[in-house]
Amino acid sequence: MIKIERVAHVVIKVRDLEKSLDFYTRVLGLKEMGRIDPAVIFLSTGRDHHELGIAQVGGEAPGSTFFQVGMEHFAFKLRNDDDLREAYDTLVGEGVEIAYTVNHGVTKSVYFLDPDGNELEVYSDNSPEEVATFENPYGGIEKLDFATDQPSLMDSIIKAQQEMAAAQAPA
Repeated sequence: MIKIERVAHVVIKVRDLEKSLDFYTRVLGLKEMGRIDPAVIFLSTGRDHHELGIAQVGGEAPGSTFFQVGMEHFAFKLRNDDDLREAYDTLVGEGVEIAYTVNHGVTKSVYFLDPDGNELEVYSDNSPEEVATFENPYGGIEKLDFATDQPSLMDSIIKAQQEMAAAQAPA
């Protein structure tokens, strides 16, 4: 069984990044913690490195699921890297589809799909020393060393691009 410490954050897709940033900071009082330019901002109440991520998909987003406004994923925080490895082994052992694994910088993460195709994440925080080694502590893209046979974040991005191209191709 996976040892979840708590529900940790959600990432949502929005039409207008600056409009959403204004709402979540000015109206709700969240603080901007980091960015992946040009389209993702991480926000927090101050408890964690982020509790909300907002990702811009644009005003005229095509019909691909990649561009649909709404939930991108939600995440569960684990206590440490050992629990993350155990969670990964549990997911694989249960035949759960792994979307990708990644060392973001602030976290090491395993993304996976529930039975309805919703994307979920389990992660463990990296030490401050490891975070400091990243140019952008939210922008790491390397896959996890214990999941080398699984897709990477880049593999996931390429797959989404291929799905968008196929959706836009004439029938």
